[in-house]
Amino acid sequence: MRKADVDIPGMPPTKPSLERLEEIVRLCEQRDRRADVKVAAAAAEKASAKAALIRAREARDHWIANNDDPQMIMF
Repeated sequence: MRKADVDIPGMPPTKPSLERLEEIVRLCEQRDRRADVKVAAAAAEKASAKAALIRAREARDHWIANNDDPQMIMF
């Protein structure tokens, strides 16, 4: 590959031009924005899952603490 070629992973090398480099920057900015949206969605899902886990454990612990039949805990 000649030094004048632009090496972008996943894309064939091309001769650099301002228009081509601007297009690559625009595509990378779009990719970055999509990644930000995915990270935010994943963070929201993680928070929701954690809250559900806490509620489930509290409900289980409350049931165990208030169960009159100790043998039921074995099942």
